[in-house]
Amino acid sequence: MRLNVDTEVNIDRLAIRKNVMTLGAIAKNTSGEPENVEIKLCVRFENSSELRYLPLPITDTSFDEQGNYIGYAVLDYELDNVFWNRDLNDFKVIVQAYDGREYVDVTVDNMDFNQVKEENEYACLLENKQIVIRRKKPVRPVKENGILFVLCSIYRIIEFLIGIVLIPLFLLDSFYVVVLGNRRMKMEVSFGGSQLKRTILFAKWRFSYFCRWGINIASIKHMILNLAASFLSVFSRKKSILFMSSRRDDLTGNIAYVNEVLRERDADVLFWLEPGKTKYIKMGKIFSLASKIAKSRVIVVDDFTPILNGIWALKKRKLVQLWHACGAFKTFGFSRIGKDGGPEQTSRNHRNYDYAMVSSSEIRRFYAEGFGIDERNVKALGVPRTDDFFKEEYKVAIREKLYETYPVLKDKKIVLFAPTFRGNGVGTAYYPFERFDTGKLLKTLGEDYVLIIKHHPFVKETHPVDDKIGERILDLSKESEINDLLFITDVLITDYSSVIFEASLLNIPMLFYAFDLEEYVVNRDFYYPFKNFVPGRIVRTQEDIADSIKSGEYGQDKIKDFKHRFFDDLDGKSSERVADFILSLLDKQQ
Repeated sequence: MRLNVDTEVNIDRLAIRKNVMTLGAIAKNTSGEPENVEIKLCVRFENSSELRYLPLPITDTSFDEQGNYIGYAVLDYELDNVFWNRDLNDFKVIVQAYDGREYVDVTVDNMDFNQVKEENEYACLLENKQIVIRRKKPVRPVKENGILFVLCSIYRIIEFLIGIVLIPLFLLDSFYVVVLGNRRMKMEVSFGGSQLKRTILFAKWRFSYFCRWGINIASIKHMILNLAASFLSVFSRKKSILFMSSRRDDLTGNIAYVNEVLRERDADVLFWLEPGKTKYIKMGKIFSLASKIAKSRVIVVDDFTPILNGIWALKKRKLVQLWHACGAFKTFGFSRIGKDGGPEQTSRNHRNYDYAMVSSSEIRRFYAEGFGIDERNVKALGVPRTDDFFKEEYKVAIREKLYETYPVLKDKKIVLFAPTFRGNGVGTAYYPFERFDTGKLLKTLGEDYVLIIKHHPFVKETHPVDDKIGERILDLSKESEINDLLFITDVLITDYSSVIFEASLLNIPMLFYAFDLEEYVVNRDFYYPFKNFVPGRIVRTQEDIADSIKSGEYGQDKIKDFKHRFFDDLDGKSSERVADFILSLLDKQQ
């Protein structure tokens, strides 16, 4: 299928073995500018009740004899995990490609289905130039088959009880292996530490292997939370709203803004703000959460909250995600499948959200892809914490406070350096400080400029500063909120940070210091082709940064369209819309 004058995409492979479908496509671009080609592909899976997007990454590139770009995309999709309700009896598989404006369907004129063998349980058809996969023998999900579900549950309980009875045997076996030094044929794990510790760990592993249940502190606390919340829910008749966060212990961010509106409307609001992993949360807090879940009918989170995975009581409640970021820039969640640090397709993370809030209609599909949920459950109601960008009194007050706290900023031109991190996450995050010489930049710009450094919270090390001009450099990475700093910023230097969406609300000139763009695309990637997406000038060297600032060349004319593209409503009333939506869910709950 031809997307435009220069680009053509064709599906060239479809194979199914057991529950894995391999899908491949070839993209060809004849523009003669292969260095500027950024082709995006994805796959839309759709059944009668649910639709889901998953990426189709280009894994290899080459050039033909005429020098045209050829991109090869392929990925294995685990069909049993595509849909949340596991309905795989009849569904469509639609490859989509980004044509520079939107994603369009890639039609299939003909396809060789010989790679789908007759003995497979699936049959493949072409209907209206779209691929349809149909299970030869329809299967009802276990949870819909009442008798089978009860029998499976009883079996799992019996299996667990037998495992408890066999604990002495597991300890004896552990003594045989660890203390007596006898190896076991199919040993899959190894343990360190003292002999006593290794003996206990081996016995625990034998129990977990028998019961098919990973036993650790986190799983035990999670089971207690599950049982307590389900039991208490039987006796609770309250209809509260519960705000939860695993990333903050204070009432800030989106939940603070929505809470303010709900309080004005006399809603019954509860809070559970406990950052950290489940295994470190005290048992008293676990029971407190169980009690609050039982009292609530709507639960609101602002980030990934793993403690809520697999809580049975949530089936009678609505779970709403107020994601902390605006717009859609770097890929996250299931959009990173197949990349280093990306999730497994079997992961259940994020997929239990009933609804998610975003800033514009255009990006609903990307959040649906990242969270692994249906696009229809993503609502473009706005990002509550951006309401302050439309309050002049608030902006004036923040400016005055910052100038009072940091007098060096007064009457200066302020450059804010706010890059994102490199690495796969909090444990490996870093920034290559040697690529941004603070002293060199300020010496080039002159005395009228002050530099504020604001690294991502994941970056723990401090950016080196030239002592000779240290008074004109402020590293506020561990202090001020980045939104507040934008109110005094004259120029923003970033790379791949989503701060660009908030900056666009204030029409701040932006420079994109993308010295490692190609490497970043391979490791992380973006939802849009980077070079045609960013609302500012892309620079590759520090010399380019200084030249752009001195000449005032920022590509600022792109900001207006960018802002309206990623914010449906520029009225400062996102908190009210989200609060109204939550209250409507509460009214519908029994």
